[in-house]
Amino acid sequence: TPENDPPAFVVMADVAAGLILLTDQGRAFRLPVSEVPERDVRGRGESLLARFPMRPGERLAIVATDTPVDGGAFLLLVTERGQIRRIARQYVGPSLQPGTVLCDPRDGGAPAAACWSHGAGEVFIVTRSGLAIRFSERQVPVRGCLGLRVNPDDRVVAVAAPAADGGVFLLSQDGKGTVRLMPGFSANKSPGSGGKVAIKADVVVGAHVVDAQSDLFAISRLGKVIRFQVSEVPAKEGVVQGVNCMALRADDCVALTAGSVAPAA
Repeated sequence: TPENDPPAFVVMADVAAGLILLTDQGRAFRLPVSEVPERDVRGRGESLLARFPMRPGERLAIVATDTPVDGGAFLLLVTERGQIRRIARQYVGPSLQPGTVLCDPRDGGAPAAACWSHGAGEVFIVTRSGLAIRFSERQVPVRGCLGLRVNPDDRVVAVAAPAADGGVFLLSQDGKGTVRLMPGFSANKSPGSGGKVAIKADVVVGAHVVDAQSDLFAISRLGKVIRFQVSEVPAKEGVVQGVNCMALRADDCVALTAGSVAPAA
């Protein structure tokens, strides 16, 4: 990729699924995965938004699949300033009208993170500085609410929907990661409070729910991609700095995803 246009997202999606493209103005567009040109490794990409009517200065903020690999009934959306809302799956499928406003950036800033949930688990919101909050998803009203009180010099970078006894993998910009176990991160009775330290890191770039069979994929600013098993990363109930997951030289991690991938036949 050109140096002035580094990778920003990495997403796992079935070829029969669609991609939800959410802009910083809160508008959503759906692009079938089958319409994204397949390229060889190291091939040059194409603009995902070129076919849609963008407004001046509008940019891509979130990319998610409309058919979650591990299932899900609701899409959780969180803004930079910590506002959260739940959107039922049927509203972001093939019937999604191009340009539909899913969240108003005047209420909590631009969209910053999204994940799929099953509707009755936990919500785990993480900021760039490594602070996080955990609370029951059932506490999120239909119209949304403040999920995390974010410091003025910080912003939300990830949201995950783990089970109460599950774990979330956290990755920092310098390539270090950890699996934070939920039993060691106390839940708040309600959303809207300040965060607690989830990982010791200067800059967190992402977080994803994992289980014992998960494979992790991370991509760097220079386009380097690695895949590794979650079993290679020690799971912790307490605050740690993490272990080296990606070797970097004049480079930074920018995004991650996770899932269970069957080995090639």
